[in-house]
Amino acid sequence: MRDEVGRTTLQLVKQNHVTIEKTLSSVNDRTITLLDNHFFSDSKQYSFWTNIETLGQIREADAILERWSSDGTEYTLYMMNTAEKSTPLDLSYKTKGFKYFNKDIADQPEWAERSLREGGAGTLHLLSSESGVLTVSFMRSILNPEEYDESIGFLIVSKLEVLLNRDIVSVQLPKNAGIYLFNDQNEQLMKAGPEDSQMAEIAQKAGFQGEGYYFASAEGKKWLYAFSHRSAFNTRLIYKIPLDSITGNQTVFQWTIMIISAVYLAFVLIFVLYLLRIIVTPLIRLVSITKIYEPGKQLDREDKLLRSDEFGILYGAFLKMMNRLDRSIEENYGMKIKQKENELATLHSQITPHLLYNTLDSIYWYALDSGNTEVGEMVKDLSRLLRIGLSKGKSMITIAEEVEHVQAYSRLQMKRYPGQFEVFWHIDEDLTTYMTPKVILQPLVENAIFHSVSSMDGEGSIWIGVRCVDKEIQMTVEDNGFLPVDMERLNHIVNGDTNDKGYGIRNVHQRIQLHYGDQYRLRYERREGGGIVAIINLPMQEKVL
Repeated sequence: MRDEVGRTTLQLVKQNHVTIEKTLSSVNDRTITLLDNHFFSDSKQYSFWTNIETLGQIREADAILERWSSDGTEYTLYMMNTAEKSTPLDLSYKTKGFKYFNKDIADQPEWAERSLREGGAGTLHLLSSESGVLTVSFMRSILNPEEYDESIGFLIVSKLEVLLNRDIVSVQLPKNAGIYLFNDQNEQLMKAGPEDSQMAEIAQKAGFQGEGYYFASAEGKKWLYAFSHRSAFNTRLIYKIPLDSITGNQTVFQWTIMIISAVYLAFVLIFVLYLLRIIVTPLIRLVSITKIYEPGKQLDREDKLLRSDEFGILYGAFLKMMNRLDRSIEENYGMKIKQKENELATLHSQITPHLLYNTLDSIYWYALDSGNTEVGEMVKDLSRLLRIGLSKGKSMITIAEEVEHVQAYSRLQMKRYPGQFEVFWHIDEDLTTYMTPKVILQPLVENAIFHSVSSMDGEGSIWIGVRCVDKEIQMTVEDNGFLPVDMERLNHIVNGDTNDKGYGIRNVHQRIQLHYGDQYRLRYERREGGGIVAIINLPMQEKVL
């Protein structure tokens, strides 16, 4: 029972930790979006943040950061004063908003040095607010868009306890139990329950072991410790629960169960003897009929009831059931075929609006940035996307049409992100007449653009290939993205184990398996030199004339 309690508690810790990590991932995504919008994708915004000097500019910067602080957190942006700008007022007193500080590392706070060691990655730390109260903060250094080896400032999101406290207190634990959250520096970020000085040592142990549970005695009581380590933000979550609050009067309960079990066993033995005499014999005759019966085949049987009691009624009902089963086999087979067709149609109809939305969004942003000079070409590519995507209701198209579809989409995105990335094509022309489910490459290219190469400032590359491998068609989409990728979580998304993200690639995977079976699928692998590779294998199916 103790081990079962430990395993159950460990599962609760892991689930709670996943919830906390999702909250931190949301904060991380917001900071990436902020930096992308204000530093990497807009040269005017980058020039604004690196040349703030007047009171009006300071107020404008503070207003932008205040809008990002709408969820209860506070955003602070530190810029290296490399140009030695002189502001009309002292910014050192400010606890949030825009601030300058000296580029000299000796004059910077201790957290700045730790953040610089992480490069552009985000870290969690405890920082002291103006009132001296410690606050949970997420920080990341701001890389120079023109030279990634140089850091030009820091972005800090403080008061994360507003978000994390909601995730921690959502778990109802017994009295005197505690929940403790630590970072990789063994700083206690959050707690719910009594203070415990030993938690830092347990948190360090969790960093080595990953996850687990154990029982220990402390303060004259027995305690259950369950801990989990998550690598995304290097956090450790620990539960400390008094064992007696879970097990209660375990000994008395065990004896009670044993006595009840003994009485129940005696009753079962008496009842078995009754069954052997009254029930088992007629059941054997009924079982002999069920063994020779096969659905859909006629069976020579005697319609006369065995006897007039319940077993006779059961035998008659069994004969009627066989007749109904024979009639329903053909109907059921037809219904399964229609169900498969409906599933394919439903999956395809769901992906089209998703593609349309993203494409129109690209046209909108490009029109704003370029002054409508090339909108005609984009609309032409859009019409090609829609024509091939809809395909007059067909679910299968040629590989040539699929390649044409994804080429149109790539051109649109290259105009949306001019100079950010290149696309290279390796298409075996001998395979272009074979058939494929439509719109299976576009979601993979979309993921590669938006999650890997769109912010690489001209260094991004995508390779799209169609080749013959082991008498099968292999389609690949590769990118050289530099951001770390959790391959285990990505495979969970493809297989449908995680439903909060990744609808497009999960849709592609399901449609492939609905068309060709479980042996064909979408999978992801790491790419040599950085980035990931999306791989689809299809049978060589020729077009029917």
